[in-house]
Amino acid sequence: MAPSEPSASTWQSDVRLAYQLTWLAAGFALLVALVVPAGYFWLSREAELKEAGVAARLHAAFVAQVISAADMGTDWSADVAGLIGADLSPSALPEARTLMALDGRVVDAVGPTLPTPVLHRMALVAGREGPVAQVHVQRSLRPLVLRTALVALVSTVFGLALFGTLRVLPLRALRRTLAALHREEGRAREEVEQRLRIVFEHSIEGIVTLAQDGRLLSCNPAACQLLGASPQVLIGRSLADWVSPAPHPDGTAQPFAVGQCETRVQRLDGTGVPVELTVSEVRLSGALQYMATLSDITERRAAQDRLRYLANFDSLTGLPNRVLFRERLGQAMARSRTQGRVMALMFLDLDRFKVVNDSLGHAVGDALLCHVAQVLTHSLRRDDTVERSTTPDATVSRLGGDEFTVIVEGLSGPQDAVYIARRILEAMRQPFVVGREEIYPSTSIGISLYPHDDGHGDTDLDGLIRHTDMAMYRSKALGRGTFSFYSQDLSAEISARLSLEQRLRHALERGEFVLHYQPKADLRTGAITGVEALLRWQPAEGPMVWPDQFIGVLEDTGLIEPVGAWVIRTACAQVAAWAQAGLPWMNLAVNLSARQFRQPDLTEVIRGALQDAGMPARSLEIELTESMVMEDSEASLATLASLGAMGVRVAIDDFGTGHSSLSYLKRFSVDTLKIDRSFVRDTPADAEDSAIARAVVALGHSLQLRVVAEGVETAEQAAFLGAIGCDEMQGYWLGRPMAADGLQQWWQARHVSPLPAELDRTGAAQDVMKITA
Repeated sequence: MAPSEPSASTWQSDVRLAYQLTWLAAGFALLVALVVPAGYFWLSREAELKEAGVAARLHAAFVAQVISAADMGTDWSADVAGLIGADLSPSALPEARTLMALDGRVVDAVGPTLPTPVLHRMALVAGREGPVAQVHVQRSLRPLVLRTALVALVSTVFGLALFGTLRVLPLRALRRTLAALHREEGRAREEVEQRLRIVFEHSIEGIVTLAQDGRLLSCNPAACQLLGASPQVLIGRSLADWVSPAPHPDGTAQPFAVGQCETRVQRLDGTGVPVELTVSEVRLSGALQYMATLSDITERRAAQDRLRYLANFDSLTGLPNRVLFRERLGQAMARSRTQGRVMALMFLDLDRFKVVNDSLGHAVGDALLCHVAQVLTHSLRRDDTVERSTTPDATVSRLGGDEFTVIVEGLSGPQDAVYIARRILEAMRQPFVVGREEIYPSTSIGISLYPHDDGHGDTDLDGLIRHTDMAMYRSKALGRGTFSFYSQDLSAEISARLSLEQRLRHALERGEFVLHYQPKADLRTGAITGVEALLRWQPAEGPMVWPDQFIGVLEDTGLIEPVGAWVIRTACAQVAAWAQAGLPWMNLAVNLSARQFRQPDLTEVIRGALQDAGMPARSLEIELTESMVMEDSEASLATLASLGAMGVRVAIDDFGTGHSSLSYLKRFSVDTLKIDRSFVRDTPADAEDSAIARAVVALGHSLQLRVVAEGVETAEQAAFLGAIGCDEMQGYWLGRPMAADGLQQWWQARHVSPLPAELDRTGAAQDVMKITA
């Protein structure tokens, strides 16, 4: 049946085309056969009417001349006899002319009796007193009708010829064209069918056709492979035997419901494969069928699961990440409120983890993080509701970096949280060996109890996290390796620190920082050798704040860099101002913090301050601590070398309290050692402190370094230090830190006196002076 359909369609198309061409040709032929004779007759008749009218007017004019020439009152009929006999407008048609008086009397008539049809034209003859007669011209149209019939005959013959031409020739050409088009269409249809067959056979997706009851009518190889059966087994059976029913919008479950869904294929061997099933309606030979496409989405499901895992779990340790932690914490808080049991949230931060990363590398750091995750997971009992990350209820999480959290539910009180925290700290103290390195990790723990801390459970999730974070930083401040509970006092302390940070951020802009200067004197001569610039904070409202209360905050917030630059510029400018006021040039000592010392542009900051003040570089001394110099020896060596090349001197502050290795004194460009006040306080009474002071002085002199003693508060201390060869002193016995104008007044108010003999180790008679206290 199918092969005959194209032939029948072609035959019907040809008949319809022949029918249309016949009517078209007949229309053209009829138009030629009718329009040409009718046009010829109409045009010829119009011409004859015009010529007959001309003839009537000519004859009327001729007769009117004769009548006008005759005497008035005479009968003009005799005078005009024969005048209309002349043929003034010749015509091929038979013509008759009649001259009639106005009363209807025929005056003269010329011509034969005319056969019908006849055309007629009339013209008035005018006399002296108006129209007196009429000239009638008639012509027979019979010859014209005969000629028109002949033209019609010729047109009909031409129309028939045109009909035949339009009917036969185009139809043949169109039939040939249609035949060629049919052949091309057939080839294209075969090519499309072949391509569809190739697609069907080689598609990586399973394609099946279904009857309305769900039976398989056909399937491609991919579908056979996906369903795990041969075409002989599949065809004729229902798709529901392999595909799990998918929910339908109407509530029914059909494996071939029209639309797209994700379901599962159950193979004959029992294995299951997740698939995406797409079903659409098709019609074949007028019958409704279904076509289903089965796509294996195993890899897509795995990728989705992987993305879901990465979105909720830490890729390094396998613990829940910050997102899942917040979700689990919210659930735990809800259970705690519902059950009336105490829940503990713990924040853990590894101590000195950055040192491990920087010294041993990130690979060792990652291994340490994985080790900590295992320790936390295994050190907590299952009844603490702390489980492995692969279970839905895992409550050990890694927030990022070296921060971990533990959620503990169902506690009876704070003592349970203390027990768990101690157990974690004990487990963390075990050494971790990676390669040849043995690491002893420790952690600081912050703990918040919910709803125990606020008593009513009003704290929200972010508030609980913030409280726990405060407690963890309290543990850091207490020396690390311990745990702390959140309390309202801690919150007040943190709030006060935040307020202090906020005020400090505006202190430099408002000009609230001031410098005090403490003098230094030569222990041999008593002459003032220089001053040390000390930072103070004088808020607009309130008492002066001492450095120990805000320097640490400046370090933590990074404000120490702009404030430290201000200190250097201001102190250098002040020394220059004193010199202009008549005081001698003094050496200036400025303390640098660790963050300032690591500043990349430190050298440029110091050079700019010296240039602006016009101060020689040898008059500036930078004071550093031993730990600052030793923290990054290579970077410190480069910074000290650049300062030394500039001419700036370097002093080691609080010497003796830092690193025990003294090799840095040889490697680095150091000019001065400052004996820490803790070794000066009990001299000369304390033998050990005296011995240490004597040793530092001897060490400094052996290395060609100048030695300065800090914290000199009594004359006995000054005498002892002078006796052991210490070069300079600094302390309350000489002078307290003073503002710039106060120091200038203090300097000018001092009187000069000879140096006591007991302090004169040279024995020379010289005019040496000292500043008395």
